[in-house]
Amino acid sequence: MNRIIEYENTYQERKNRYKHKPDTLTCIRDDGSVTWSHIYPGFFLHDLTHYVVETSLGYNNAFFGLISKGYNIPEFSLPKSERTFNIPDDAISVEPIVALLQMEHWDSFPDRLLDKDSQELPPNVTSELIDNMREKLKELVEKWEDLLPGEFLELEFIVNN
Repeated sequence: MNRIIEYENTYQERKNRYKHKPDTLTCIRDDGSVTWSHIYPGFFLHDLTHYVVETSLGYNNAFFGLISKGYNIPEFSLPKSERTFNIPDDAISVEPIVALLQMEHWDSFPDRLLDKDSQELPPNVTSELIDNMREKLKELVEKWEDLLPGEFLELEFIVNN
């Protein structure tokens, strides 16, 4: 099943200066239903990292997989007692991988944080796959940074059944 994910860069020029409105994450499901949310400045990196990890490692029950199943983005920010669902183990286990890859991207660490023996990774992950994730994230961030105000980065999320 295909899902369209759009990230909108909403910096807009006003009177010779940039005024920031929140960036937007919009997910359009196959049935045409939509969920969206404004995202905090800089938070696009976290979401792009989720996209890279989930698509590279085949997670269908993490953030974007749950979105494709009908969950709405704002629900993930609710306290557990107010959520209409429990976050599955896949969604919880993907977070440390996302965090480590995101920290590596910031380049604030001299050594690689992820390797094929990292306990956070599934056992079948290779060094080559990790390098591919690093490269894919770098490419997506570059595309994001090249967007002009009001432009979109559109990605496809495919759920493997």
